[in-house]
Amino acid sequence: MSDTTEFGLPEDPERPRAQVRSGVSPRYAQLATFMRLRHDPAPVGRDVVVVGAPYDGGTSYRPGARFAPRAIRHESCLIHGTGIDRGPNVFELIDVVDGGDIDLSPFSMDLAMETATEALTALLDDNAAFLMLGGDHSLSLAALRAVRHKHGKVAVLHLDAHSDTNPPVYGGTYHHGTPFRWAIEEGLIEPAHMVQLGIRGHNPRPDSLDYARGHGVRVITAQECADRPLADVAAEIRAVVGDLPLYVSVDIDVVDPAHAPGTGTPAPGGLTSREVLSLLTLVGDLNPVGFDVVEVSPPYDHSGITALLAAEIGAELLYQYARGTGRTRTPAPPRKKPEPKNVTVPTSEGSTMTPSAPCVVRLDDSADHLLDLRTRLPRVPRLDLSGFFATAAEVARDLPPELRDALRAFRRAGNTEGYLLLTGLPVEESELPATPTSTPAPVQRPLLAMEAWLALVGRELGLPTGYRELRDGTVLQDVYPSPNAHHLSSETSETLLDFHTEMAYHRHQPHYVMLACSRADHERTAATLVGSVRKALALVDDGVQDALYREPMRCHVDISFRPAPDADPIYSVAVLHGPRQDPLLAYDRELLDPDDQPAKQALATLSDALDEVTEPVLLKPGDLLIVDNHRTTHARTPFTPRWDGKDRWLHRMYIRVPERMEGTAEPGDVVGFVGR
Repeated sequence: MSDTTEFGLPEDPERPRAQVRSGVSPRYAQLATFMRLRHDPAPVGRDVVVVGAPYDGGTSYRPGARFAPRAIRHESCLIHGTGIDRGPNVFELIDVVDGGDIDLSPFSMDLAMETATEALTALLDDNAAFLMLGGDHSLSLAALRAVRHKHGKVAVLHLDAHSDTNPPVYGGTYHHGTPFRWAIEEGLIEPAHMVQLGIRGHNPRPDSLDYARGHGVRVITAQECADRPLADVAAEIRAVVGDLPLYVSVDIDVVDPAHAPGTGTPAPGGLTSREVLSLLTLVGDLNPVGFDVVEVSPPYDHSGITALLAAEIGAELLYQYARGTGRTRTPAPPRKKPEPKNVTVPTSEGSTMTPSAPCVVRLDDSADHLLDLRTRLPRVPRLDLSGFFATAAEVARDLPPELRDALRAFRRAGNTEGYLLLTGLPVEESELPATPTSTPAPVQRPLLAMEAWLALVGRELGLPTGYRELRDGTVLQDVYPSPNAHHLSSETSETLLDFHTEMAYHRHQPHYVMLACSRADHERTAATLVGSVRKALALVDDGVQDALYREPMRCHVDISFRPAPDADPIYSVAVLHGPRQDPLLAYDRELLDPDDQPAKQALATLSDALDEVTEPVLLKPGDLLIVDNHRTTHARTPFTPRWDGKDRWLHRMYIRVPERMEGTAEPGDVVGFVGR
């Protein structure tokens, strides 16, 4: 095997080849990712992530843009990463992957906008930039919200036949003619540093450009562009944009329909494809931070030339990003693996674990705001639990923005660690009664601070759920030490509560386990241990993973779910399941019971890997831990209770996410046991 790439550069094991080579696989073969890039559905640390936004609910004339991401990817398979007189392959300079599509509701514009905003914001939390393939132009507003969150106000280069600064119509808030009006209204962009280029055609209002020009936007019409040398136009754009972070939005209808017929609102008299590609070379002279290419409508693109041009524009923008970030002279260095912090925590078995930095949201500065939200919740939640959770959903809309953003990102894609830790939530020891010793809690017990945060955060994530056989079906649960607890119960304290995925054998398994701390143990040694499958599988070879995927394993059930004390029902559980590139985990060290030696060995290998990547979380009052119950296993180290009314006291709630469930449900539902 050669130790160089097809471009003559050294082969780097830390940076596997970005594209499928045409000399190895024909360009019409394999899955059609953008420019045949690697597909990474959970990208972290990338320079640019290509992401599809298949949505056209904002179109006003010809629909079909929802099909564009797939069509653009198909045509992009023809495009190499090299260009004439441009040096090395662009993917040797910047790290780019195809992140797949954002799943957007075709039935609700508001929901699609919210989903896109959350997804793109989360993408920029973990990566440097994105190239969004629309979809109609309405979702550029979501993109600008995400970019504003990361970079502050930005400059904009907007290529389009239309200004897209129109007011709302037909009673809706958004459509594909409003994104830049809302971007200005919301303070996402600096209008004095925005250029709109290619504007032309007949408009429904004679004053259609008054809004943009009145806010200081530089509008360069298609006619003005035709009357001036392109070099002069490019020089003016550079001057207007300046040094601000730049977002580039290309509506394909900026191009004349002779070159790009497949679009929703074609307008004759546009730029040629060569002129657009030439103008985009100026982007590399600036500070680009994000891009979109929108409004391709494949049903009207019979020869595929519009989608091909959109793909070429996307490729050009990637090259200009490499120029703008100074990467075109020297290949990008390999990404280094993060070094773990040199911190060790003892386990019950005398070994040590080295935790990496957890995913933490610090809320100390939001205490007053959170306390105000608490006053809006019913004081006695258990009197009307469904009403309590309905109110909590309304109040949760006003959670601090940084908290809502973090929760939505975690719900959308999780993270590598498999948990989210909220710290600094306000809690007062003086309001707490003695640590409970029985379940359920009294119906008349007033709402406690950590229960309030559990409810608000839980409703932002999904549906709080109780399980009929567990703790009398309570939804807001107390977790406390009990002197006579079974060793498989969370009430045990002086022995290790071993690693388990909560209710892996249950058809209605929760998606998240939430633990909120009102009191820590006296010595503050009790640690919640979390092992992430996303980390562990890096240590497990493909053969073992195949074995864990291939056959479900026998699994016993927790004592609470057994129909009688001496009963021992057995169910089948797939330890690894779901997408092969990002598997889900169902794991229980006590209850899984493989029935042959190869399965036992595969499970033991996975167990060793989970031990290797386990992270300890020591909960203190004011902490709320959210565990991704489909991508982790968790445990708890022993502690010694004193039975003095001040022992460790957690509050637990299980959350199910509606779109990942079978059937429908309501917040506060109590479900009966159904085995897998």
